[in-house]
Amino acid sequence: MDKERFKCIVSALKRSELTSIERNFVQRVNEYFEKNSMLTEQQESILEGIYREKVRWMKKGVQGEGAYTVKNTI
Repeated sequence: MDKERFKCIVSALKRSELTSIERNFVQRVNEYFEKNSMLTEQQESILEGIYREKVRWMKKGVQGEGAYTVKNTI
């Protein structure tokens, strides 16, 4: 994973609601990346998985709110 992609994911996750386990993982991976300038394949896979899950939930929330707003205005 390149540095820009890593920064983008970590930045988005820091703005998301994370469980304590996810928050600790992101913090440790961030420290590891700062020290080694890379992630292991397993770290990268887990981080991408957390990111995909949070993005999916954010999209569902936005779609749900928009649908609710439209129904109320009609």
